[in-house]
Amino acid sequence: MKRLIKTTALACAFLLPQLAQAALVTQWEYEVASEWTGATFQALGDGTTSTSSSVLSWGADGGSYSSSPKNRSALVISNSPQSGTDLVTNSMMPVLTNVITHFNNILAGGTKSLETALLKTTLKLKPFLPTPESALPTKTLNFTIRFIETPNDGSCGFDSSSNCDDIFVIEIGDLVSSFIYDGVKYTTAVVETTSSLTGLSPAACAQAGAAAGCLGFKTIEQAATAAMFGLLINGVEVSAPAGTGALGLGLLSLFMYGRRRSAK
Repeated sequence: MKRLIKTTALACAFLLPQLAQAALVTQWEYEVASEWTGATFQALGDGTTSTSSSVLSWGADGGSYSSSPKNRSALVISNSPQSGTDLVTNSMMPVLTNVITHFNNILAGGTKSLETALLKTTLKLKPFLPTPESALPTKTLNFTIRFIETPNDGSCGFDSSSNCDDIFVIEIGDLVSSFIYDGVKYTTAVVETTSSLTGLSPAACAQAGAAAGCLGFKTIEQAATAAMFGLLINGVEVSAPAGTGALGLGLLSLFMYGRRRSAK
């Protein structure tokens, strides 16, 4: 019995540090792809609309958003998909996921325009360092973007850098999500790296039909404004019940072993 207690105590003492320290994945292999999955446009108005997985466009029939006469506007996803092995846990350097560019051209009065856009980002993660492991389940991040094409008459009703800026509001989105892997809670965050995405003024939020404190960005007229998005991942160890049990067993064994020695 004495040998069993002593052996148990030593085993627990050896096991505890391993249980207390979860295996942090320090670097990840990743694949990320973004696409438009839907859009709504004004029901009434002139011109035509066009949707694809990478381009939402509206304006004059047969026109262009990127070359003369630039009589259409568009939201374009580029630099997607992305993949690599350089996503580092707890790093402040995001990996690129995609770029969204708004080609904001002046449209003829009465032209129907975009109202909402649905963006889907698919993320695949696989532990890469210190030990390559199997891929985690694919994560899907969905975003709803509200858009307002403002009239170019100078009466903006909100702070504007041009006559007048168009407004985007991210209304519903999974910018931050978490999962637990091997005793560590990881949190992924989609961040905008060009400082375009920010909290908008109450007047700008109201103009877009959103509540005060909304998150979005504004784009100036007759310009192409690009917003670059990236991915960060943070890891924090979580408490393991097994470690608590081993601690109790180890302390009890050491206590009993000490009592037996004192009784002699």
